[in-house]
Amino acid sequence: MEPMLKAAGVEGRAAGGEQEIPLDKIAGSVAPDFKSGDFDPGFLPLNRRMRERWTRIYQAIVEGDELPPIDVYKVDDLHYVIDGHHRVSVARNLGRPTINARVVNVRTRAPLGSGVDTESLLGAAEYAAFLATTQLHRTRPQARLECSRLGRYDVILDHILGHAYFLSRELKRPVPIPEAAASWYDHVYHPVAEAIRKHKVLDRLHGWTEADLYVEITRRWLELSKEGEPSGPDPAIDSLLQEHARRWWQRRRRIQLSS
Repeated sequence: MEPMLKAAGVEGRAAGGEQEIPLDKIAGSVAPDFKSGDFDPGFLPLNRRMRERWTRIYQAIVEGDELPPIDVYKVDDLHYVIDGHHRVSVARNLGRPTINARVVNVRTRAPLGSGVDTESLLGAAEYAAFLATTQLHRTRPQARLECSRLGRYDVILDHILGHAYFLSRELKRPVPIPEAAASWYDHVYHPVAEAIRKHKVLDRLHGWTEADLYVEITRRWLELSKEGEPSGPDPAIDSLLQEHARRWWQRRRRIQLSS
């Protein structure tokens, strides 16, 4: 968890006090015991020593003994266990909806989802580096540019640097990257995002994020312009959706032929 938090860009930690937290919001663990193979991802013990302790805690809870609260980090809307894995496992097994916990609230520049793997960790690191350069989380806190594939933040940063060049020529002065990034978000990204929402592209292309679509749409926009075709967000979106539809029909045809 500590490498994960570092990758996502920790901005602060604060005690959240003792509170009841939903068990379905516990996404993982920060403890070495959890990562070394003593527990599976569902917090079930994997070896005899752990199972014996699990049984003792199970009996204590069933008999009404008051156990100390678990300790967790809270990142965004999810919790990661510092101490108390057996109590989490037993509570889940008993069907309890919540568990008492001492919470440490952690704020990061980049969001972290549940089940974070290596690629997600690298993606969080890319996003945190992108935000550190552009400062969009400060100048445009509503901006959530989450990409599902590695390398796309570099493409977006190139767009911002290009925008900075033309903006500096227009204003006849050097333009810092954070200023250029805010202008790019307002005048380049936002219109494309509005077109994405207008055409409901996210409903039709599952697995894509809005930032993914921005990268692909602007690439197609440039290709259409080079070919002398009508260009802009709407023609680029039409091109993307038509290609998606063709691939869908091709896949369906292959399935029909093989069945």
